[in-house]
Amino acid sequence: MNPLAYAIVTFVVVLAVTLVSALLVMRFWPAIRRERLGPAASAAGGSVSILRFESAPESSLQRAIEKIGRSVVPKDTVRLTRYRTRLAQAGYHDPRGITILWGAKLACALVGLFAYPFFGFLVQRVLSNMLIVSLGLFAFGFLLPDFWLYNRIKERKRAILNMLPDVLDLLMVCVEAGLGFDAAVARVAEQEDLSRSPLHQELMRMHLEVRAGRPREEALRGLGERCGIQEVSSMVSAFVQSDRLGTPLGKTLRVHAESARIQRRHRAEERASLAPLKMIFPTVLFLMPAFFLVAMAPSLLGLIKSFRSLVQ
Repeated sequence: MNPLAYAIVTFVVVLAVTLVSALLVMRFWPAIRRERLGPAASAAGGSVSILRFESAPESSLQRAIEKIGRSVVPKDTVRLTRYRTRLAQAGYHDPRGITILWGAKLACALVGLFAYPFFGFLVQRVLSNMLIVSLGLFAFGFLLPDFWLYNRIKERKRAILNMLPDVLDLLMVCVEAGLGFDAAVARVAEQEDLSRSPLHQELMRMHLEVRAGRPREEALRGLGERCGIQEVSSMVSAFVQSDRLGTPLGKTLRVHAESARIQRRHRAEERASLAPLKMIFPTVLFLMPAFFLVAMAPSLLGLIKSFRSLVQ
């Protein structure tokens, strides 16, 4: 094969790998979504309330996974409550979420179990350590949805923490302008340009729960549980105490907004200070060999020529 053919094949392979990697990242990475490349939605969920759920699964694959999950979902109430809390923290409030999650765990486990033997069937030879590798892939596939859920919760908590100071500032402005707490929450949560934020979605859910008849204190506690963040739980406790004791809510909001802003600045400074340390490893692995090759190659070539002349 001539060099031109090598170059064409290399270009095609690199292009294919890049496109597949980009599609996988846009599909499975929570912080990067395809919708971010398009215009923002015009409203926070349209005319359908976020407290409503679809009566049937959206696709045939989801229906199949839900059927699988019904047979393996745990019956223990404690485990169900823990998974339900984790799904709520990840932003999934559908009651069928636990069934779909366990169906996905079993489906991924079965795919991992039969992937290695199927690969051996394709190459038409017996692979070594087939049982051990298949069991390892089975365990990895069973835990893969849990890893995805953990990453989803982590990214969502980070987004809530970053948005918390701005939301508290807006609530403080609305309250000091004369609005009540419920009206201020509704005014902040209904902003179209911020409706895709997880914190605004949770505030809208809390507001709709209060309008539906749930006591405000229970709705606030539910907000803290769904977010799963210490800062939000402290804010909720302060709101509950202000409501019970009748203290001015504007001062409470001002204090928490300033504290949240300082903590966000400290997190940014911490990440900035860790950036040079994280850059050491890729620098050593990728840049230093190339630097030594460029810097020492002429000298090595000169030494090789000198040794060859001495030998001759």
